[in-house]
Amino acid sequence: MDNRFHLLTGTDVLSYTWILPPGDMIAVGELAVITDERTKTRYFARVTRMNHEPETGGLLVTGLPIGCISPDGIYRKPRTIPALYSPVRPLDADENAILRRFMGELEVGFMMSGNQKVVDLPIGIPSSVLNQHLGVFATTGMGKSNLMKVFCASAINTRNAGILLTDPHGEYATGQPGDPNSRGLVHHPKAQEGLSVFTIRDPAIAQEYGMKPLRIGHKDLSIADLGLVFDLTAAQYEVVNLLMPFSTNEIIDFFINEDVESLPSHLRTTAYIGNHQDIAQRVRSAPADALRLVQRQIRTLLDLTSLFVDSSSSSLPEILTALDENKVVLIDIPGMSDAAELFILSAISRAIFKDRQRRFIEQGSAAASGRVLISIEEAQRVLSQRSEKTGVFREIAMEGRKFGVGLGVITQQPKNIDQRVLAQMNTLFVMGLADRHDREIIASSAKHDLRVLDTEIQTLDRGDAVISTVGIPFPVSCHIHYFEEYLDALWEAAP
Repeated sequence: MDNRFHLLTGTDVLSYTWILPPGDMIAVGELAVITDERTKTRYFARVTRMNHEPETGGLLVTGLPIGCISPDGIYRKPRTIPALYSPVRPLDADENAILRRFMGELEVGFMMSGNQKVVDLPIGIPSSVLNQHLGVFATTGMGKSNLMKVFCASAINTRNAGILLTDPHGEYATGQPGDPNSRGLVHHPKAQEGLSVFTIRDPAIAQEYGMKPLRIGHKDLSIADLGLVFDLTAAQYEVVNLLMPFSTNEIIDFFINEDVESLPSHLRTTAYIGNHQDIAQRVRSAPADALRLVQRQIRTLLDLTSLFVDSSSSSLPEILTALDENKVVLIDIPGMSDAAELFILSAISRAIFKDRQRRFIEQGSAAASGRVLISIEEAQRVLSQRSEKTGVFREIAMEGRKFGVGLGVITQQPKNIDQRVLAQMNTLFVMGLADRHDREIIASSAKHDLRVLDTEIQTLDRGDAVISTVGIPFPVSCHIHYFEEYLDALWEAAP
């Protein structure tokens, strides 16, 4: 047998190479350890490429250095290289334990080493990074919804951060609709203490599962949200800007009860005798067609949200309290349209951000020390390059971390997310992206260099992810727990 097998045959600071004998199997993403026997330093590597080696008939393997541990037990970035012909082997239990030290408490799955799941090395991200924004990027069917359910279940279990999630499909709370055996977050063993669900469902169903009715008051809304929900013309934006000084209660009452056709304008000098003299005077310079369109859109939006929007009551104080108590807050709105979902999410997100901002100004950083993550599904709807569509979400992306508020950006199309927003994200879950441009954008935004992992990302199976976060010193491959199996494990561990 060739005596070069399983020995380091070439190295620099950025890559290691070694040869495997014919018949040995290895996979992209597999972890290996190179031991420099002179210094007793162990170097960790991740397989990124392999080729046939004609001279020996074996495989020439290339690995990416991800760190090293010297005899003092300190993990460092690999600024040195192991000696030539150092032995190469898989990780052992002791090295798995070393890597486990870097994992956070929000467990999402098990480490993947190539095709093998390492069940004694659970992967979790630290809750301390949530206010630094998080992205979940995957094509359809790769397991984004399962990941978010597992992530929320872990947050309920640990109670170290508040998470806000909207669910227009009705799957997160009670399980997949139409499947009586499916389970949701309400079936978590700690749901009573760590989960608050606000719903538009029938009161009997809400009571059965301990849900609360969702209520959004007129005062919680903003006229600026019309631009989030509808495609407005320049003239309509002019109307919106003219109305900004007025309370939403006044604006809604005006457009619901007044006939904008009869309002005085620069062309019509008839007297206005209604209850909103200031608004009428303010918008008299606006084009009549734009006023009519804004009135129609406000009325349409109120019709779409009539199940939970009214002039008086509001769930927002309860929602803010639950998030302060590090609960998962689920906004359960099955059957709601995209427009209604964005309207709700914008109102709640604005309330969270303004509350945290106010506390920071009045009481200092200690008042905003808790962490809240606001999750946005199909985030390209509100975080695209079109700035008029971003509303409060761009403000949170740029300033939220200072106040303890992060965004969870979930999308199939990272190329459609504003690059300035992507640059703010310090934690990324990449679950398979077929589009090369999408992968390049994510690689350029990640805090770790993901370009060398392009092949691994392309070949990820359903339910697998590459995770890059500032809380872990290297990108990790992870097999995400299947939600219902994770629930079973939590019940088994429950006292």
